[in-house]
Amino acid sequence: MHRLAVAVTVILAFMPVPQDAVPVSKEPHHHFKFANEFVRVYDVLVEPGDATLYHTHSSDYVFVNLTNTQLKAQTLGSAPMDLPVQAGQTVFTKAPITHRVTNSDTVPFRNITVEILKTPGTRTGKSPLAGLAGHETVLENDRVRIERLVLEPGQTTGTHTHTLMSLGIAVTAAKVAYQSDDGKEQVAEFKAGDFNWHPQPRTHSLRNVGATRFEAIEIEWK
Repeated sequence: MHRLAVAVTVILAFMPVPQDAVPVSKEPHHHFKFANEFVRVYDVLVEPGDATLYHTHSSDYVFVNLTNTQLKAQTLGSAPMDLPVQAGQTVFTKAPITHRVTNSDTVPFRNITVEILKTPGTRTGKSPLAGLAGHETVLENDRVRIERLVLEPGQTTGTHTHTLMSLGIAVTAAKVAYQSDDGKEQVAEFKAGDFNWHPQPRTHSLRNVGATRFEAIEIEWK
């Protein structure tokens, strides 16, 4: 065999073989937590020095980051890119996409990944939180509206009504009192990453009764 051919054969033999992508449901760092006809939720954890497999998202999805971590992100067929993420950062991503992330930091990476499986086609007006202190509309498109709420200790939203089904995700650990329109109050203690699915309209107020800042993301289905 010609020397050049031999050299090429040796190089090819030691080149890494591209990994076949798996569905996101089969990716071991994506821990399934909840699903119904509208939503599927994963709790994602990648320890320092670890990486996900290449995986494919076949549904549009929202991810809510819970940590401040320096990552490397790589779409299948492209070069890796630096991806610094911050707690509270929330992004809507169109499907399909096949990618992987590598945690090149010294701290864990964690997020809540929320697949948008179906939307009811509900007519919407303005956000029920619009005008409230600590409120911000992060994103709105034809499928979802994403709201951020921040309450410092002692702050309250006042009474408001949610008309859309939604998923609420706690970004920070906090202690919050909920008062419904009938005057009944219940207190919930959240950890970062805790979430609740709300299928029905509801009227209530929220008050931060703890000693720490409360930050939450509300994803509403349109």
